Amino acid sequence: MAETFDYVVIGAGPGGYSSAIRAAQLGLKTAVIEKENAGGVCLNWGCIPTKALLSSAHLLHKLHSGKLGLKVNGSVEANLPEIIERSRSIANRLQNGIKSLFKKYGVTLIEGSAAFESAAQLVVAHGNDKRQITFKNVCIATGARARALPQLPFSKRVWQYRDALVQRELPKSLVVIGGGAIGLEFADFYQCLGSKVTLIEMAPHILPNDDIKVASHLRKALEQRGMHILEGAQIISSAEDKSGVQFALKSTDGKEMKIQADAVLVAIGVQPNTEGVGLEGLGILDDRKFVAVDPSQRTKAPNIYAIGDVTQGKLLAHRAAHQGVYVAELIAGKKPHPPGEIPGCIYTSPQVATIGLTEKQLSESKRAFKTGEFPWIASGMALAAAEQNGFSRVFTDSTTGEILGAQIVGENAAELIGQVSLAMGSELLAEDFLHAVFPHPTFSETVFQAFAVLEGVAVDY
Repeated sequence: MAETFDYVVIGAGPGGYSSAIRAAQLGLKTAVIEKENAGGVCLNWGCIPTKALLSSAHLLHKLHSGKLGLKVNGSVEANLPEIIERSRSIANRLQNGIKSLFKKYGVTLIEGSAAFESAAQLVVAHGNDKRQITFKNVCIATGARARALPQLPFSKRVWQYRDALVQRELPKSLVVIGGGAIGLEFADFYQCLGSKVTLIEMAPHILPNDDIKVASHLRKALEQRGMHILEGAQIISSAEDKSGVQFALKSTDGKEMKIQADAVLVAIGVQPNTEGVGLEGLGILDDRKFVAVDPSQRTKAPNIYAIGDVTQGKLLAHRAAHQGVYVAELIAGKKPHPPGEIPGCIYTSPQVATIGLTEKQLSESKRAFKTGEFPWIASGMALAAAEQNGFSRVFTDSTTGEILGAQIVGENAAELIGQVSLAMGSELLAEDFLHAVFPHPTFSETVFQAFAVLEGVAVDY
C-alpha cells in the first residue's frame, strides 16, 4: 500500500533538506528521499569539506610567507592524512546534524533511489526493498555530478573533485583542467601544500564568466606563489600510463607544448543527475538534460517542481537552499519573495566574490552606469593584515543610483559580499551606504569606500 505525503523532495542536499524542513515547519506532511548522504554534495563532497582543507592550506601558506614578521623554529609541514581526516569528520558531523533536524521537525527520511511512475506517484528502491510513495506535490533536487573528459575517464590518477578530497599522499605534480571555482580552489590547496601545480583553462582567461580585471588579479596572486597557469590552451591529446598523465597542448598563438604530471584533476563542469529518475516520460527535460522550470521553479507539470543544480543557472548551494524554501512556502499557500541576486564566491587566497552584473555585461547592454573602486592598499586594516593587494568594486545605475553589481577580491571577500547582497535585495541605493557607519579598522569599510569613490565623496582615497 502506498504511503501518502503532501510534499516529497527527491534529494537531501542544501536545496532539498531546506525545502523539506521548511515545508514541515509549515504543517505539510513531508518526506525527503536520499540515495546516498544527507547534506548532498555540498556538505559531504563540496562546499564544507573543501573549506576545511583550504583553512589548513592557507594557514600553512601564511606561516611560510613571512609577511607578518613571524619566525618558526623548526619546520612547519602539512600532514595530508590528518588534514583530510579533519575535513571528513566535519562532513560526517554535519550530515548527522541534518538527520537530527529531520527528526526535530517531523520530516520522514526515506533512503533509496526514487523514480517517477506517474505525475503523482514514485517508487523508491533500497536494496531489494521497494516502497510506493504518493504525493500531492514533489520537488526534484537531485543535483549534478562531475563531467569527465571524453578521452580521459576518471581513474586512480585522473581525479574528479571527490577524489581530490580524499587523497592520502601529496602528488609531486598536479595538472588541474578548468579555471572555475572547483579547479581554482583545489589548485590553490595542493599548491599551498607543496605540489607543483599547472592549471589549464581553454577560455581566454580563468573565471571566464567574470570580468578580466577580477580574473587577472587572482591569476597574478596565484602565479606569484608559483602556480603555472595556461589560459586559452587547447588539449590536443592526453594519455595515462604508470608514470603519470601526459598532455599535448596548443596555445592561442599556435605553439604546441607537452606537460606531464603525477595526477590530473578534471574540473570542467558538471552534468545534471536526471537519469534513472523517470523524468523522460514526464517531458520536463530541456535539450541539455536539465529540468526545465518557470520563475516559480515549477515544471510544465503543475505539481512537480525542481531546484538547485538539476536546473540551469548558477550552480551554487545557497541558490538551491533559497529556491527550496521558496517552493515550500509557495506550496503551503504563502506568498514568498523570490530569491534575489545570487552571489558567487571562490575561496582561494585571495578570495573572489561577485554579485549582479559585470562591467562587461553592463557595457554590452549599453546601460549608463557608474563604477566605484577602492584599492585595498589604501585600507588600514588590509595593510595591518598584509592583505593590501585586494580591491572592492561596485556598479550603479548612473541615473537612479540602483546598485547593479559588485566585485571583491581579497581576504574575507565571501563575507563582505553579503552586505551588497542585502542592499540589493532591500533595493537600497548607493547613497544609503554612505549613511551607515562602518567600524574602523575593518575590511568591511572597503565596500563603503568603494561607494564613496563612486559618489565622489571619498576622503581616504
